[in-house]
Parts: sequence; structure tokens; C-alpha cells
Amino acid sequence: MEYEFVGKRAKPQEEEQMRLFHKKEKTQEHTYDGQQPVLKSSICTGETVAGFLDEGGKLQEVMLIAGEEDLALFCRKYGVAKEEIKHIF
Repeated sequence: MEYEFVGKRAKPQEEEQMRLFHKKEKTQEHTYDGQQPVLKSSICTGETVAGFLDEGGKLQEVMLIAGEEDLALFCRKYGVAKEEIKHIF
């Protein structure tokens, strides 16, 4: 890597310049083949998390559900009907 000197500091040339603030790439949508969409609620705090439960009983948490808007977003984002979602504690 070649550097050019600006004042007392060396910085990478324009083509290889490092970026501190850049746009994050979008994540891929989750396909839940063979997995059950679930809402898991904590009995202690009441916190609700949406995710997918596989056949082995392992939960993959996807997003925190703070209200009806978040639940609607989860359903829309992953193509799940509210009737399909199982509620576990």
C-alpha cells in the first residue's frame, strides 16, 4: 500500500482510502423452510422476541417485538400470517 504525506500524517492514496462511516449492506431475507415462526415472551420481564423454531427446538431470534407495529413489520418482512405464529413462554 502506498501512502502520500499530508502535513505530518501519512494517509492511503485515494483509491485505497479507508472509510469509517459507510452504508451497511442489507442482510438477506430469512427463509424458514421447516421452521415454525414463534413469539417468545419472558415470564420475568415480559419482553417478546420474534423468531423461528427449528425441529430440534432451537430458537433463532430475529427481532424484538415492542408493539403491534413491530409484529406487523415481522409478518410483512418474512411473509408470515399472524395466525401461523405460535406463542411460547
